[in-house]
Amino acid sequence: MLGTTWRRSGGANDPLFAKLMQERSLTSVPLLAGLSEDQKKYLAQVRALGASRNGPVNPQRVTVSDVEAMTEQVKQRAREFGADLVGVAKLRPIHIDLGVELMHENIIAIGVHEDYEAVLEGGEAVETEAYKAYYYVALIANQVAASIRDLGYEALAHHNGGGEIQALPALHDAGLGELGRHGSLINPTYGASFRPSFVTTDLPLEADQRLVFGVQDYCPNCRLCMNNCPGDAIPQDFVLTDGVKRWLTNIEKCYPYSRLSTDYCHLCVDVCPYNARAHKNPYRAFMQTRKVEGYRTPRHQ
Repeated sequence: MLGTTWRRSGGANDPLFAKLMQERSLTSVPLLAGLSEDQKKYLAQVRALGASRNGPVNPQRVTVSDVEAMTEQVKQRAREFGADLVGVAKLRPIHIDLGVELMHENIIAIGVHEDYEAVLEGGEAVETEAYKAYYYVALIANQVAASIRDLGYEALAHHNGGGEIQALPALHDAGLGELGRHGSLINPTYGASFRPSFVTTDLPLEADQRLVFGVQDYCPNCRLCMNNCPGDAIPQDFVLTDGVKRWLTNIEKCYPYSRLSTDYCHLCVDVCPYNARAHKNPYRAFMQTRKVEGYRTPRHQ
């Protein structure tokens, strides 16, 4: 199966990113230059996991006579490894990077939540929480892939240490949430405060249904992420793709606050009301702070 979705790298090979760097006379990415020791540790661990995304397949293949039972077995293993979220979808070209060929039938989407209360501790705590979640979700993907190969089936992990999967369409098809105005996937339990990884495989699995719980109806009437975006990068209007509302973030306006600042801006996710489901008190406290700061005021001065 040949991938059809172009990936914006957000690095030196990204023409827009290179243009913004040149306009600011930057030779290195400010966000990466300001990493703490903990963040550097997690980043190094994730990159190291790239070497074990794939591996030998057991020549003694297990016969799958009950696909539903096998699907639940794989999900349970992912949970035992530490996954908070896990879903399955049939692999589609839209899930795969443009020009990349993957000879698999299914994709397993995995999520590890971030501690939302880190928001109250400031930007560095938020970033560290993200790097930590990316490490654990990458480790889980490698473990799930290895357990499937032990059953005699091909399985390849995809995460920040290496991967060819487009996160949003894969997460959406695997039933882990709905697309929100801020451009992230919203889960009913964790909001958008989780980080993903994936496993593609030829192991027979049963696909989950897309999840619908009201996000796409709520977001058109909520402006919190728009009102708090310091770059004014989140649009009022949406486009429809296969009946799904998609708000296309203006990346040129977003990058100066996300990648071209020493402090990563996470405000669009932090202020989302869906984060309040499990974190009502921290959410209220954070939004009171945002109100005092005038909403669009960048969180980090």
